[in-house]
Amino acid sequence: MNRQADTADPQQGARARAANPAAAQGAPDAPALIAALQALRRAPRADAGYWDRYCALIGPLCRAGAALLVQREDGAGGGWCLLGAHGTGDDWALRNWGALLEQRGDERLDKGFALSPLHDDAGRLRILALVQTSGIGEARLVLEIAERERGQLNELIMRAMLMTDFPAQEEPAAMAASAPGPTGAPADGPGPASVAMLDLVAQVVAERRFGAATLVLVNGLAARFGAAQVALGWRINGAMRTVALSHVDRFETNTEHVQLLDEVFLEALGRPAPLWFDAAAPVEEAACRAHARLARLLGFSRVYSRPVQQADGSAGAVLLFGFKERREAPDDADLALATGFLQPWLHELQQRDRWWGLRLRDWARARLALLLGPRQVWRRGAVAACSLLLLYAVFGTWEHRIEANAQLTTDSTRLISAQFDGRVEQVHASAGDTVRAGALLATLDTRELRQQQLDLGAERQRLEAESDKARAAGNLAELGIASARAAQAEARQTRVAQYLAQAQARAPFDGVVVAGERKDLLNAPVKKGDNLFRIARVDGLYVEIMVPERDVRHVLANARGQLRLLSRPDQTFPFTLSAVIPMAQVKGQEGNHFLVKGRLHHAPEAWWRPGMSGIAQVDCGRRNVMWILTHRLLDSLRMHMWWLG
Repeated sequence: MNRQADTADPQQGARARAANPAAAQGAPDAPALIAALQALRRAPRADAGYWDRYCALIGPLCRAGAALLVQREDGAGGGWCLLGAHGTGDDWALRNWGALLEQRGDERLDKGFALSPLHDDAGRLRILALVQTSGIGEARLVLEIAERERGQLNELIMRAMLMTDFPAQEEPAAMAASAPGPTGAPADGPGPASVAMLDLVAQVVAERRFGAATLVLVNGLAARFGAAQVALGWRINGAMRTVALSHVDRFETNTEHVQLLDEVFLEALGRPAPLWFDAAAPVEEAACRAHARLARLLGFSRVYSRPVQQADGSAGAVLLFGFKERREAPDDADLALATGFLQPWLHELQQRDRWWGLRLRDWARARLALLLGPRQVWRRGAVAACSLLLLYAVFGTWEHRIEANAQLTTDSTRLISAQFDGRVEQVHASAGDTVRAGALLATLDTRELRQQQLDLGAERQRLEAESDKARAAGNLAELGIASARAAQAEARQTRVAQYLAQAQARAPFDGVVVAGERKDLLNAPVKKGDNLFRIARVDGLYVEIMVPERDVRHVLANARGQLRLLSRPDQTFPFTLSAVIPMAQVKGQEGNHFLVKGRLHHAPEAWWRPGMSGIAQVDCGRRNVMWILTHRLLDSLRMHMWWLG
């Protein structure tokens, strides 16, 4: 790489600061820097130190630690030469500009700029910004921006892009005609107007929502040009829609005012140049009929509409100004300055603020267009997707699973019944309770049995006394009768004692009460043998699956499967088939089903209960996708059309 002789010295930044004492003494504000840059643009570029003075102004404007202007020496394949440079004390970028340009100089500037985070020799993060220039050949502005300015990068890059458009050099006579006026600003340059537009653009870029950004834009333009109303129309889904009105936060889209604005935008969009409509001047109303109607409706004396060009050259938006007083048309240079930079930014915000489904649709359309071509994207995509699905269905395989109703079952159950006629006095358990072996379940009323026990005891004593009296009298016949009656009373007393011992129903083993409700049993009369409770063991649970007759032929021995219970549908429990009962069971209108038993792999959970139901899926091996999707339909056709042979 080469470098011009007047910038070969590493102390170039010091010489640049010496050439611009005003910048060295203090950091001027943005308007002063812009005014100085506008004046510098009209000075002869052949002057010594011209580009150094430019870098000394653009650097502070963009808050850059270093600003360099580089240019290709010999066309697209040549090296870079340094036109001008400015530093603020840290000369890292000035000292290493050659290596930096060798690494980053050939990056594509699709949006007019590129950002590259870099680390210097001390490991500090620096942001290198490359900005495209125009009017001076293939040149680039290089800015070294501190990491602390990351939050203001958009605004700083915008400032740089607005000041890298260099006009062609004028002849001396023309330069004299364009000399600064009495106010000190260039007679044909934007001057203070550019400063105001730059501030407006910065305010719009600071917004992160499309609606807020457009509202700031139209309000700023109305204040800048003294318009009674400024409206912005945007192309949405192929139609022009009003998206922002000055002095109005919200508006109804179905009002006559807004609908007429949409017509004005559409009318302006079809014209190659901005339209300046004067209500007092004779015009061909057919060419601007909507503009004339809008002027009459809102009392505008003049209406100015300007299409905003997109990156591809087509018009995608329209700015409309309505003036109550007879004013001149807005400065088109200022509007071009603002809209040229803001249109891509607003377009990006508008795309970002859309519903996520629309963004996904456009993303998919763009990707399909790259693969299938730009024409008939959706039709081609649908044909391609159907073709791929058909190929997959013909040659691909899935795991074939049979789905059927299932429930948890156990064979270890015990019935607890009443041992004598009576009434249930107390109930200590109910269906669903988990009980331990020997736990008290219910107690029968024993008051009548205890009374019988007392009566039988008294009768037994009386008969024993009669027996003793007959023995003393030597009356053997009466002795035998009394002894027999006493033995009979003792036997009845023993039976009553057994009933009293069985009045408390207890659990025979650890399990769960699956039948027997407290509210139904309490104080209910029962007879001997009536069922009070049913208790089932939990540790012996297995799964019973009712497989439809049409699918039972696919069930394989020792096949695996998974169970989902209605009480916990988020969990699956694996099992292995243990038996297929070869006797069909009729289940109403559902037809015949075969009972299949499965052995669960996991130990019983604490919340499992016999009788819990769910859905079981039985693995039947991998089968062709097309067969899985169509085998039931084919079976049905075979059953109804078997007579065809």
